[in-house]
Amino acid sequence: MRRTLGILFIALGLSFGAAGATADASEELSRLLQPLGSISGGFRQTLKDQKGKTLQKSSGNFSVQRPGKLRWQTGEPFSQLLVTNNQKLWLYDPDLEQVTIRPVDNRMKETPALLLGGKVEDIRGSFSVESKKGAYYLTPKSASAPFKSMVIRFDSKGLPAAMTVRDGMGQTTDIQFNGLQANPKLSSAMFNFKPPKGTDIIRDE
Repeated sequence: MRRTLGILFIALGLSFGAAGATADASEELSRLLQPLGSISGGFRQTLKDQKGKTLQKSSGNFSVQRPGKLRWQTGEPFSQLLVTNNQKLWLYDPDLEQVTIRPVDNRMKETPALLLGGKVEDIRGSFSVESKKGAYYLTPKSASAPFKSMVIRFDSKGLPAAMTVRDGMGQTTDIQFNGLQANPKLSSAMFNFKPPKGTDIIRDE
């Protein structure tokens, strides 16, 4: 199964009745994200179906840099790499020796992981935000957004600790972050990808 990465970035409703509506929730979230020009660390990810049954667990590491640059490497159980420089996106599968290349459009910029490296000022325009006990509940305003709902939680240092994303099929992706570094110096080369010789290239334009 190789759905977890795709759900998070490409194909990505919780009931918010229990969450307290806060007029300034989007501003609070913006203030937390604003100081984070870049983030790097590890993650553990669990995909569950609409009944809560675990479909897949995976882990890896990532780096994100504002605006819109991301490198997401999954190591277990299947090696897979996603890289974007905010203009072009590469999804590389070394087992299949295949890379899919596609342009980054506005819809893709609304995906959960890219939110961490996106334009903070766009949060209010793109999402309805509510908060409760340090957790931020986001609902996309666009019907064409790649996910239905998302929850972001932060640790005591103000760094993202966890994200929960629900897609249109009712599947849930839970992500736990670990070993995060705030504002590390990241090379621009990290956010570009040159396919190895012999790789099958698929252009999705």
